[in-house]
Amino acid sequence: MNAPSMHGERHGGIMLPWRTLFLSAGAVVAYLILGAAPEAWVFDRVAIAQGEWWRLIAGHWMHSDLMHAVWDIAALLLLGTLFEARLQWRLPWALLVATVGVDAWLWWGDPALQYYCGLSGILNSLLIVGLLQFWRDYRHPLILLTGVGAALKIIVEINAGQALLTQTAWPSVPTVHAVGFLCGLVFIWGIWMVGNNLRNPCAL
Repeated sequence: MNAPSMHGERHGGIMLPWRTLFLSAGAVVAYLILGAAPEAWVFDRVAIAQGEWWRLIAGHWMHSDLMHAVWDIAALLLLGTLFEARLQWRLPWALLVATVGVDAWLWWGDPALQYYCGLSGILNSLLIVGLLQFWRDYRHPLILLTGVGAALKIIVEINAGQALLTQTAWPSVPTVHAVGFLCGLVFIWGIWMVGNNLRNPCAL
């Protein structure tokens, strides 16, 4: 049997990636209204410790400068357009799980870090979730090579202490990319395990 089409169809037409468009529009509006690194919305360790918990979510959707916003939002649009038809409801859940995982790392794994903003950490989660779903559906070697390339890029960035492709007003945090990547692995593994157990209830 052929694998399902990459693009979901509804009433004979291509289904728009409305979740991705909604999230991307929100990020654009946030930058246009709040500007670069808005003080009240970025991850700020001291402010969070004082009870400003919304920063744990909002900080991922803020950006340090215009090019930071352009790179991140463009990547979100690209990944979402590629993967949303395959992932559907799993797309926002993957981003949410990555948000929790990255926040946990920022708080306990890197206590010296005082400030953080940007989508790149959780986008690495979306990347690996989408690639693994594509691999399960299509088994094309290019998918595997892309995933390996993404992992190698993160390793090089961690060793270099900076992002390879972008220079932003705030220093990049490559370890966050690795954490997002690992969160994606855990998320898709959990989804597959639940799906297998539902199909084979005797295994429970």
